Amino acid sequence: MMRKWLTSVAIMFVVAAGVFSWGGRVAEAKVLWGNMELKKGTIGKVVVVKNTELYQWKQNKMNVVRILKKGQQYRVYSSKTVQGALFYGVGSGMYVQKTTNIQYVPLSAEQFTSLVKQALKGEYELVSGKERVSFVIEKQDGNELSGWYFYMDNDPLPVEGTVDGNVVTLRAYFDDRYDQILNSISYLQQYNVPQAEIEKVAEQLVNNDDYYMQFQFTIANDLEQFQGQFRFTDLLLDGRYDVTGTELSAPFSVQVKKID
Repeated sequence: MMRKWLTSVAIMFVVAAGVFSWGGRVAEAKVLWGNMELKKGTIGKVVVVKNTELYQWKQNKMNVVRILKKGQQYRVYSSKTVQGALFYGVGSGMYVQKTTNIQYVPLSAEQFTSLVKQALKGEYELVSGKERVSFVIEKQDGNELSGWYFYMDNDPLPVEGTVDGNVVTLRAYFDDRYDQILNSISYLQQYNVPQAEIEKVAEQLVNNDDYYMQFQFTIANDLEQFQGQFRFTDLLLDGRYDVTGTELSAPFSVQVKKID
């Protein structure tokens, strides 16, 4: 008769929360819109097609600061109507008036998602309550991702993942890391499994491709913060504590933050 030992994903996340910094820094992939870096809060851009004035909103009126040159581009964060004229906010209290001298290009939600999807390389944190775990997306080849997950000590777990639509799915594999596997199944003590048997279970999980942690996050309307979920792998053990199967546990919510 098979018995199912359910992991506590909350406990496993805490176990995994011995965070260690990534020694080999990964250059964060900048999110580019053409040749312009996308910043948080960007709703569009203005392209100067003919020299035009840059204004500053001060003392309840628009004051000319300088002249913008043809060909320059600026991120737009807001808009403001003054005496019937529309002005685009380009940051730091500066504005460009809507005239034939400029072209305004809005940033659609679909375009935003597409741009973020192309620039996922970098360092991240998984956050659940007060617990934080670091991971790195080191390489991106189209929709294929790879990197490292910092489970314990300075021996990170390899990560493989994919991008499907606006959802990023990553899996951290234990491979042949016996000590980390043993640590990850320490919860079996709660089910009165003898330590010697837990060690044998760990041996069975070495290089088992079905034993991993999975986390996902959704690209929505933010460049650096995402809503996600974390899942561990539950084990099916028989009466002799042999591993007869695995399945992903129920997910719990996490926040994913990209670190500058």
